[in-house]
Amino acid sequence: MIRMTKTRVVVGAVLLDLAVSPLFAWDVFTESLRRDLGVGDTLLAAVFSVGLAAFTAAVLIGGRVADSVAPRRLALLTAVGTVTGLLGSAAATSVGAMLLTFGVLVGGSTGLGYATAVRLAGTVPSRRGLVVGLVVSAYAAGAAVLAPVAAALLAAVGRSWTFVLLAIGLGLVLAVAAVLVPGGPANPRTPRQPGRTARHRPSGPVVALWLAFGLGCAPALAAFAQAGAVVETPGTVALAVPLLNIGNLAGRLVAGPLSDVVGRSVSLHGNSALLVFACLLLAVGSSGPVALLALLLLGIQYGALSALVPLATSSAVPDERFGTTYGLVFTGWGAAGLLAPVAAASLAATAGYGAVYRIFIVVAVLSWAAVATYARLVRNRRES
Repeated sequence: MIRMTKTRVVVGAVLLDLAVSPLFAWDVFTESLRRDLGVGDTLLAAVFSVGLAAFTAAVLIGGRVADSVAPRRLALLTAVGTVTGLLGSAAATSVGAMLLTFGVLVGGSTGLGYATAVRLAGTVPSRRGLVVGLVVSAYAAGAAVLAPVAAALLAAVGRSWTFVLLAIGLGLVLAVAAVLVPGGPANPRTPRQPGRTARHRPSGPVVALWLAFGLGCAPALAAFAQAGAVVETPGTVALAVPLLNIGNLAGRLVAGPLSDVVGRSVSLHGNSALLVFACLLLAVGSSGPVALLALLLLGIQYGALSALVPLATSSAVPDERFGTTYGLVFTGWGAAGLLAPVAAASLAATAGYGAVYRIFIVVAVLSWAAVATYARLVRNRRES
C-alpha cells in the first residue's frame, strides 16, 4: 500500500510529465504556421530540431540540478518557462521568433520538467518500476491527448488563441503539480567529505546504458519520423502513427511494473530481443498488416526502453546521483533523435526502408550487446 505522502508525490510527478509534452505535438501546428508565417517545411523543421536539442540539454542540466534543488522550485520554473514560451509562440510573426519561443523556451522548460519528474519517480523508496512506468507513460499520454485537442482548437480559434489556451491549461496543470511535489529535496545529499570532489566519472554500467539507450531507440525514432513511408501500402498508412503511439504508451505502462517482478536486466534483455524481431520483420520487406505489427512492436519496445533505462540507472548509482547520471544517459536518446531520422530518410531515398532496417538489425544487436555489458557489470559489482 502506497502511503499518502508518496501518493501525493507520484500524482505530482505524473501531472508534471503530463503537462510537458507540447514539443511532440509540433506537427499539429505546422500547417497553420506555414500559412501564417509564409514559410516552408524546412524552416519549420528547424524549430522542432532546436526544440529537441533544447529538451535534451535541459534534461542533462536539469537532472544535475534536480539532485540538489527542491522539485517544487523546478516545477514552478518549468511552468513559467512553458507558459512564456507558448504565449510567445502565440505572438510570433517569424520563424526566428518561433525558434526562440517554442524551440528554446518550450523545449528547454519541458526538458527541465521531464528531468524533475523522472528524478522523483526514479528515487522513490519502493515499487519503483510501477512509479517510473506511470510517470513516463504520462509523458506519452500527454502528447497523445494534446495533439487532437490542439488540432480542434486550431480549427476553431486559430493559431494564436490555440497557443494562449494551451498556455493557460498547461500552466494550471503545472501549478497543481508544483503544489503536490516536495518543497525540499526528495533525497537530500549526504554531507560531503572534506577535501573530496563532487565530480564523478561515468562508470562502466552508465556508459553501457548510454549506448543501449541511444542505439536501442534509434529504429523507433526513425519510424516515428517516417511511419507512413515505412509501411508503404496506401490502405495502412493512416494506421502507422497511431499504432506506434499505442505501442509506445503500452510499453511504458507495462515495462516498469514487470521489471519489479523479473528484474531490470531480464527486462532489458527481453526488450532487446523484441527490437531485433521488429527490425527483422521490417528488413525482409514486409508491408501491410505485417509491417503494421512490426511498427506496433517497435512502439512497445521504444516505450518499454524509455521506462527501463531510468530504472536501470537507479540500480547503477546512488539516489543522490540519479538525476545527474540519468541526464548523461539521456543524451544518448538526444543523439539518436537528431541523427537516426535523417540518416534513415537519406538511405531510404535510394535503397528503400527494407535496407534501412537491415542496418537497424545491426544497430539492435549492438544495443543488445551494451545491455549484456550493463547486466554483467552490475552483477559483478553486487558480487564483489
